[in-house]
Amino acid sequence: MLALLGALSVAAAQPAMAEPNLRDACPTLAARLDSDTFVRADSSLVEAKGDMPAYCRVRGTIRPTIGFEMRLPISNWNGNYYVSGCGGYCGIMTTETPGWANGIVEPVKRGYAAIHTDSGHSGTSQGDAAWAPNNRAALELYAHRWLPLAHTAGLGLVRSFYGREARFRYFVGCSNGGRMALIAAQRYPTLFHGIISGCPAIDLTNSGGAFGAWKLKTNQDAQQPVLGPAFNRKLPLLIEAVKAQCDGLDGAVDGLIARPEACRFDPDRLPKCALGVTPADSDRCFTADERRVIGLWHQGPVDSKGRRLFGGMPIGGEQYWRIWYLQDPSKAVGTQLADGFTRQIVFDPRYPEFSASNFDFDRDPARLRQDFGMLNADNPDLSAFRAAGGKLIMWHGMADPLVVPTQSTDYYRQVLKEMGGPRRVQQFFRLFLAPGLGHCWEAPSASAPEDFDPMRAIADWVERGQAPQQIVARPSLRQGAALPVSEVRYRPYPLPPQVVAVRR
Repeated sequence: MLALLGALSVAAAQPAMAEPNLRDACPTLAARLDSDTFVRADSSLVEAKGDMPAYCRVRGTIRPTIGFEMRLPISNWNGNYYVSGCGGYCGIMTTETPGWANGIVEPVKRGYAAIHTDSGHSGTSQGDAAWAPNNRAALELYAHRWLPLAHTAGLGLVRSFYGREARFRYFVGCSNGGRMALIAAQRYPTLFHGIISGCPAIDLTNSGGAFGAWKLKTNQDAQQPVLGPAFNRKLPLLIEAVKAQCDGLDGAVDGLIARPEACRFDPDRLPKCALGVTPADSDRCFTADERRVIGLWHQGPVDSKGRRLFGGMPIGGEQYWRIWYLQDPSKAVGTQLADGFTRQIVFDPRYPEFSASNFDFDRDPARLRQDFGMLNADNPDLSAFRAAGGKLIMWHGMADPLVVPTQSTDYYRQVLKEMGGPRRVQQFFRLFLAPGLGHCWEAPSASAPEDFDPMRAIADWVERGQAPQQIVARPSLRQGAALPVSEVRYRPYPLPPQVVAVRR
């Protein structure tokens, strides 16, 4: 069993209070907190509304600079504790994010006492890294140091409010939050009983560095990106061409590309524009430059000798390019994240005027790993986490073009090699791949079921010893009933997902 953390000096443990006493205790909870742990805090009662139960909301700052919000259910606390990750470069509170990604709406509905943070700094958006230059302390908080500090503070709030310890402790995050989830298992293996890591940016120095620079550098033109907002008119044609070449490789023509690794999509088979035709002249053909960039984005970064540095955008993820890349650069989050990494996250005297445009694919990946490796969550040795009894579910959308899924499959294979093969590893760590799904539920798909519940799977594993054999996904209500696929069973990697019902 995981070791319980030492007591936090917020309040002596008392028998759990009944609901009326919890309601009365909420407004004064912040006044009872330890000033050595909290810079400031305020607490207030939030009444039940719709399917959200009443809860005590605590907001403030955990030392040194970690902004947080915690929600403590009044009447339906399930006795457990939930820590949420944050996406991108964090810096803002995303408590209202739906689903099981980087928010705390769903866990509170289900009765968890849940905390969410900004990871130690403020920003204007998740793509804003203006806080990072010349701020090594903030970068270290963002990399990993915020986690045990916020975790301990949250446990103290649970103890102070309910008068007893939480039974089980969970960490759940997606994207950068997925990276944080793996950081928890690798660096802080006794903190959590169960961890869910979704679409994790495992190798952040390569994901933000080599892959980020590759996306921007290969797409540069004299005046504007080759693939920019105008390319959205051609995107449906590209999507249909990819399906024509790649759907059915799993034995079913169902709109889901379930075996993207087996597809050898050839952009030169796309309709070619005649000489002299500009991108603005036609949405039914592709220029030579457009076909070149499509191929390079699928390929991913290589060095001057053609050696693979990182995975490329997955086949089948083109439907998500619109939201991440094919907008005005000021609005395209994928572009912001890539540019912000090289210009701001690794802003350092050792990297003068570093940017995507001058990224050296022979030299810079190793330099970034050496100087900023603390950002990565790629240690395959999870022996301490396994010894502590922890359970880990990792999942990744197979069509994710922002944090490419080869990160997860590469890392999982490294863990298998390090820790004795599938039989031993699957006793505590399982990977699920979701065909057609993009990045963290943030861009609804026209073809992939996205309504699935990894939290129930991890809770069954941790609390009842029931290892997940599958996670069933169904179309979400916001997508309507037009999807060809009505249910997919995600099975532990390397087993392929199963499409179990298809509308004709």
